[in-house]
Amino acid sequence: MRKAYLLVYSNSLGTREKVKNCLDKSNLVIHWRYDLPNAFYIISEDSANELSDMIRGKLGNGRFIVTEISSNKQGWLPRQTWDLINKKKRE
Repeated sequence: MRKAYLLVYSNSLGTREKVKNCLDKSNLVIHWRYDLPNAFYIISEDSANELSDMIRGKLGNGRFIVTEISSNKQGWLPRQTWDLINKKKRE
């Protein structure tokens, strides 16, 4: 089952480009999107633990958190981001 995750990372993990390349090359990531500094929205069928292991394996020990986005959420984001989070697919 597809799940939406929020990845928030420090600069010690890498640049946005490095993180983006990591997500692009991972078979665990179905879709991703960003519109906030140092954060990506990720769609995956895998667990936060598996995503975390993959990120550490490719980018090292910089600080980050991967957390599932539950139904208890609110914020001010672009419509495309809400569509990705809620529908678990790109429109």
